[in-house]
Formats: sequence, structure tokens, C-alpha cells
Amino acid sequence: MSKSRRVTADATLTSKGQLTLPAPIREAINVRTGDKLRFETAGAGKLVVTPLRRPDVLSLAGVFGEASKRVGHMDITELRKRAWNRRGQRLRERK
Repeated sequence: MSKSRRVTADATLTSKGQLTLPAPIREAINVRTGDKLRFETAGAGKLVVTPLRRPDVLSLAGVFGEASKRVGHMDITELRKRAWNRRGQRLRERK
């Protein structure tokens, strides 16, 4: 098990309650623009910040398992054509 190094940095809270995470902190917890963070109080003026990880591709394997078995394999061009036809039909029915 690798030992993580302790990183300390200061930041200033804006009048709008916004906080910019300093680069050394972003790098230490491996976050980038658009990532979500969870803030949790830990008592005595302490705060724990935890990155909410996006699922990686491998963790999504099997998510559509049952649905994909029901749908089966179909060419993307055929799927688009069917979708446009359904949309066109709905628009014609509105008139």
C-alpha cells in the first residue's frame, strides 16, 4: 500500500460562498473541472472533502445487459431512421 503525502493549501471564501481549490489540492485528490465533490463536517471546525467519482467504462459493463438482449443488435442508421419516422408521425398527428 502506498503512503499518500499530506498536502496543505489555503483558499479564500468569496462573498458568494465560492471557493477555489488550489492546484496542489486538486492534484492530490485527482479532480478536474466539472467533477463533483461532497463536503462533510467532521466536528470542531473540520471539513472533509471527498471527490464523487464518475464511473469508468469498465464499471458500466453489463449495465444494459437485459435491455440489450431484448433489443438485440440493430444498425445505428436503422435506429435513426425509425426515430425520425416516429417523430415525423407525432408531428403530423398534432396538426
